[in-house]
Amino acid sequence: MLENSARVVRVEGDLAWVLTESPSSCGACGGKGCGSSTFVRMLHPREPEYAVLNPISAQAGETVVVGIEEGALLQAAISGYLVPLMLLLLGALLGGIWGELQAVAGSVAGLMIAALWLKRRRSLPSPVILRKGSAGCSVG
Repeated sequence: MLENSARVVRVEGDLAWVLTESPSSCGACGGKGCGSSTFVRMLHPREPEYAVLNPISAQAGETVVVGIEEGALLQAAISGYLVPLMLLLLGALLGGIWGELQAVAGSVAGLMIAALWLKRRRSLPSPVILRKGSAGCSVG
């Protein structure tokens, strides 16, 4: 199980919205001064909030440990990147048999099929709050 510390922002029923503690890429500056952190702050001025399952009834303001199954990240990467890329290329190859315009249309059709497939696919594991406290230690 992959674990990360987070802070609960709000609770809605069985879901909690959390802000994760993002580690810096190198650990030297805590993500405050290097070029990569500046670029990320330009693209995402606010920290994103994530909805996670809340079986322990954590409340807003609490620090919690959020976990997700290890294979879930690989499954998400394959579903989100590899499958659309393969369908785009397959559509372009099939359409390319008849000409350049048909190759473009085939690649767009491949991406549309991938988007529909991703929209209907809901079987990826969801992140869940495991316990209160920070990752690496438990409060209990």
